[in-house]
Amino acid sequence: MELPSKYVLDREAIKLNAYRLLSHFYANKEIARQADPDTRDDSIAILEDNYFQREMSRLLLEIAISLRVLDDQMKKQDKLSEIRIAYDAASERANHLHNCMMFDKMSLREACNKIIHADVVEPHIRESEDGSHKYDDFNWLGWSEAIEQSGDSNIPKPEPIKWKHLTNNIRLGGKKGKKQWWHLLEVPIFVRSISELLK
Repeated sequence: MELPSKYVLDREAIKLNAYRLLSHFYANKEIARQADPDTRDDSIAILEDNYFQREMSRLLLEIAISLRVLDDQMKKQDKLSEIRIAYDAASERANHLHNCMMFDKMSLREACNKIIHADVVEPHIRESEDGSHKYDDFNWLGWSEAIEQSGDSNIPKPEPIKWKHLTNNIRLGGKKGKKQWWHLLEVPIFVRSISELLK
């Protein structure tokens, strides 16, 4: 059996990890919408509380390291080889179409460097009171039944439930030398960029 002399990277596994990362962020809003915002004692919310941070960390690092190694391997290919030409074109297209960092223009490779070297990895949370929480439905149903049964149309409308969910952005922070840096990674755009590079 002939063994490889370098890392063998599975592009499909990288894309699958990117999809999983995105799914965790998208699922959070629905989990938060269904859970009691004060206690989060719902069994699914408890699972998320126990595993989200470690899964997000693992996936971010696996993706960033794999993409960096892949980029290094491709850069060592002959510039005129078909594989290098195809990779360079895909990389240029991904970088042109998708800027992974909000407010800061940088290549996918640079974004991966920031992920790898970050000392702070902080998903952004926002508060919502748009009336779409599961408890809002119950409150409106109870309010309409109270009006119907009492005939009193002056019963005040229920206040929307305040609840929190992720924004799909991750704040990254670190130091280069003595200089502190901060960036905001937009997870959906990061995943689109990966998909564009590896399609």
